[in-house]
Amino acid sequence: MDQNLNAKRVHNTELGFNATRMVFIFGNLATLAMITFGDLTSDSLKLALSAIVIIINIASVLSFDTELKQFQAIGQDTNEENSNYAKAGAKNPWGAFRVFCVLICVVAAVTQWMAINA
Repeated sequence: MDQNLNAKRVHNTELGFNATRMVFIFGNLATLAMITFGDLTSDSLKLALSAIVIIINIASVLSFDTELKQFQAIGQDTNEENSNYAKAGAKNPWGAFRVFCVLICVVAAVTQWMAINA
C-alpha cells in the first residue's frame, strides 16, 4: 500500500481519537463541575445531568472503539511493510485497549451517576 496514503489514514485516525479524547475529558470535567458546584435539589435537573453523563460516555465508548478499530486495521494493512509503525501495530493488544476504554467510560459514568443521585 502507498506510504503516503497510510500516513494520511494514520493522521486522520489520530485526529479522530484526539477529538474523542477531548470530548470525553472536557465533557466529564464539565459534568463534574456541575455536580460539585451546582444545586442538585431538583429532580428534573438530576435527570437532565444524568442523561448528559450517560450520553457523553456512550458516545465516547462508541467513538473510542471505532478509532481503535481503525488503528488495528491500519496496523494489519501495513503488516507486510518493514516499518516501525507496522511492527508496533501488529504487536499491540488492540482488544485490551478497547476493553480498557470501555471500562474507563463505564466507571466515569457510574461514579458520576451515583454522585448525582446520592
